[in-house]
Amino acid sequence: MGSLRRFACAPAVCLALAACEQPPDATDGGFPWADAAGDGGPTIDGGSGSDAGPAGDGGTDGSVGLPYTVVVLPDTQIYAANPPLTPYFDAQTAWIVAEHASGNIAFVLHEGDIVDDDVTAQWMRAYNSLHMLDGVVPYVLSAGNHDYCCGGWPTDRGNTMINAYFPVATFQTIPSFKETFEPGHIENSAHLFDVPGGTDQWLVIALEWGPRDTVLAWANGIAKQYADTPAMVVTHAYLYDDDTRYDWAARGTAQNWNPHSYPVGDNDGEEIWQKLVLGNSNIRFVLSGHVLNTGVGRLTSTRPDGTVVHQILADYQVYANGGGGYLRLMRFFPAQRTVHVQTFSPSFGSMNDARNDFTLSY
Repeated sequence: MGSLRRFACAPAVCLALAACEQPPDATDGGFPWADAAGDGGPTIDGGSGSDAGPAGDGGTDGSVGLPYTVVVLPDTQIYAANPPLTPYFDAQTAWIVAEHASGNIAFVLHEGDIVDDDVTAQWMRAYNSLHMLDGVVPYVLSAGNHDYCCGGWPTDRGNTMINAYFPVATFQTIPSFKETFEPGHIENSAHLFDVPGGTDQWLVIALEWGPRDTVLAWANGIAKQYADTPAMVVTHAYLYDDDTRYDWAARGTAQNWNPHSYPVGDNDGEEIWQKLVLGNSNIRFVLSGHVLNTGVGRLTSTRPDGTVVHQILADYQVYANGGGGYLRLMRFFPAQRTVHVQTFSPSFGSMNDARNDFTLSY
């Protein structure tokens, strides 16, 4: 989320702000897996913002597998910072564990800002919540600006406790884990997931906050190494809630909380697009958080070769209860080559407005 200098958001202030914003069109109740399966969800569209033409078929070997789910955890920092709200974080991961078989949950992606400040108490709460997934559902972490010291205003990439609570060794024993950019650092990692009960396979590349050029060069190499495998990129700051990429060169301070406005933050969304996403046709999704305001956005873009990439923003921290446990469910239907993106809270049910419930081709 935004820094202390750009947005005054100490925990008490964030709580007050969060209490003011209510989720749109929320419907209480458990998640209806059967309804989600249906015919692949609502009518396909190219995104709230779109510069896309027709999507490619995204197929691999032409065979069709079972529907499956990828869970996306937006910024959990308010839950980690405030003990009264930590149960929402626990409820998210406990729900994933309980529902992993019903939803055929393949893996979980965290978009960064796991904690609000790089302090022991907050990392312990995040540790307790996220490690519920160990041995049940594999997960990938992206580091946000608040995951570094100090208070969302990072000055040194080496100053973070993330690797103490989520050491690389935790992930190395999982078959999907491939490598990290730096030994002993989980902030930049690569994973290759085989979807349970299906034929799809996904390469996932997690990138640090405002990734360095050397990191993007590493990620570019990974994407090219697995050029025939569809890929997702997860990074904290990429898309703004006006359905455009962060672009410091063109927009400057008109887009709040751009990585370039922080002491540490090397590349923004447009630069990541130009240096990594545009040149790798296998990258089908870019997922990010960080942005306050409405906290949601999406953009579908077409490369010169006709391949399509969906860029999706989700961050609910300014909603009631620090986000109320809302997460994103990407329900994939291989037969239709569609993904139904839904927004759900184990505590409050589903959000059904068009910005939080939509279907895309892949």
